[in-house]
Amino acid sequence: MIGTKSTRAVVLLGSLLLTLAITGGLFAYAYTTDTASITVTAASVDFADVSENGTDLSYNIQGRVKGAIGAGGLFDITRDTNYTGDLEVIVSLANADKLVENYSFWMMRVEFTDSTPTKVDMEQITQVISLNNPEVTFTVDSSNLTGTKYVYTPGGSFRAFSGVKPLNDATDYDPMLFCTVVQASPQ
Repeated sequence: MIGTKSTRAVVLLGSLLLTLAITGGLFAYAYTTDTASITVTAASVDFADVSENGTDLSYNIQGRVKGAIGAGGLFDITRDTNYTGDLEVIVSLANADKLVENYSFWMMRVEFTDSTPTKVDMEQITQVISLNNPEVTFTVDSSNLTGTKYVYTPGGSFRAFSGVKPLNDATDYDPMLFCTVVQASPQ
């Protein structure tokens, strides 16, 4: 009986060693790797230049006053001549958190146009930036990007709370718009 137990122990120990040898060999075989390098060259220019249009869109604000925001250019956008792809133009209301303290309602219609102003984005629609929707995106086909194009507003409207006064400085009721131009997603 003692001989049978020791034989079983030797067989068990041998099986364990054989299992470790096989799995260790497979692990070492599967762990073989190599590397590859990719060379990336940084672009020397952006997709487009964005600048403030300079149109004066000022309006007066007083407590509990409803008013209109006039029409005019917001941003000038000129595509780099070396870039031939489509672009997305993203216009954001950057200080909506400050505006909600002074306005019960603020809305501006926005379009992407040429100089006439005729809409030249893919959808050819007017979009709305408001306190509830502080960002709009225009996708523009490369064929419509020759020369300077414009982010244009045909106007908008607002309603101020009663007793409007600046919270921290004189610009807490001035809308701040931000424009970003990025490469459009592949279709």
